Amino acid sequence: MTELIATYNSRTINPVTRMDHDLYSFSALPQRKKLAWPNGAAVAMAVVVNVDYGDLATNPLNLVGFTYRDYGPRVGVFRLMRMLDALGIKASLPISDVLLERTPRVLEEARHLGWELVAHGAKVTQPITSAMSETDERAYLIASRDAIAAAIGTPPRGWLGPTNSQSTRTTTLLAELGYDYTLDWGNDDQPYPFHVPQGQLLALPYSVETSDAAVIQAQSHTPWEFATALEDHLETLIADAKKSGMVMTLGLQAHVSGQPLRAKYIRSFLEKAVASGKVWFATASEIADAYRAQL
Repeated sequence: MTELIATYNSRTINPVTRMDHDLYSFSALPQRKKLAWPNGAAVAMAVVVNVDYGDLATNPLNLVGFTYRDYGPRVGVFRLMRMLDALGIKASLPISDVLLERTPRVLEEARHLGWELVAHGAKVTQPITSAMSETDERAYLIASRDAIAAAIGTPPRGWLGPTNSQSTRTTTLLAELGYDYTLDWGNDDQPYPFHVPQGQLLALPYSVETSDAAVIQAQSHTPWEFATALEDHLETLIADAKKSGMVMTLGLQAHVSGQPLRAKYIRSFLEKAVASGKVWFATASEIADAYRAQL
């Protein structure tokens, strides 16, 4: 069959095998090796609970926004912790560096529950951008890594940028600094590796379509519409998994889904997922390990 040829920035490329960047290789789902998850599960699901901090000094006029986000580490995360523990689910916890010092009760409870801590940057109001120098970005990533290492005795394996932010060099720096996976990319239903000169780094897909930040906050859907969307998403992945195991991340912000009016709908979805018998609930690191074991 004649190959499709496209021109990008005055270069001739083959879109089947080449891309306009070298971060990772293009990979069509039907061409991949079949994935299998523990216990014959169709879908590996990581529940990712974000606990963010954005200081009031950054925008002193936005008192409502500050107090809304501050609800997460004060109340919302504990509601989600109780709910997930009752269902036997261990989550992955991206947490702002500042909160590791200011909210020791969150850290204490996460460790008690066996949750995985994920590096998440200093504050949500300090995202990574390509305007940062390489030296500054490396220091930023090191500081987040070291903050968790100081708190729990071991460095984190995963990274989720504040507001899912990255520069053009972030993946290279993450691998160089010993990070194992990132949750910033949502362009797949299975993990995939990045091209990095040192170490190794996986993308563990973090879809905006299954994140309350996008569906509830950005798109203004109701809590029950979000729950229905999650059910539909999982139903399709289970059907697709007849050919190969799939991944679903459930991205929850403690100050959003930890609110009383929303938590009940998250619980309803998770109860149905558990009852299906088709889902392997795991931390992000556990999914990364299961994937790598099959390469």
